[in-house]
Amino acid sequence: MERRTFSVVFFCKKTKITKKGKAPIYARVTTNSTFPEIYTQCQIEPDRWNQKAERSLFRDAVSIQINDIIASYRANILAAYDQLLKDGKEPSCFAIKQRMIDPIQGT
Repeated sequence: MERRTFSVVFFCKKTKITKKGKAPIYARVTTNSTFPEIYTQCQIEPDRWNQKAERSLFRDAVSIQINDIIASYRANILAAYDQLLKDGKEPSCFAIKQRMIDPIQGT
């Protein structure tokens, strides 16, 4: 039986800072050594991002909202992974990304 790996990491892409000084937040889904990135539609000031915690540690309204969105994305990614396993399909990172982008088409 082939060994399966799976992980989800959120990170702030500091190389793509906007004119407003914010960087986009991406989710990197890794399965069997392949890892596409999914844009979460969130942006944050890089100095507010804690990479070890994979979230903002600030307690203002915007940071709390970003943390909630990230938690929701993580739950949706894990649900897509579980659903692919239940459907008997290979839970590749590309299949998970497709379900995140277009849940209707990904079925």
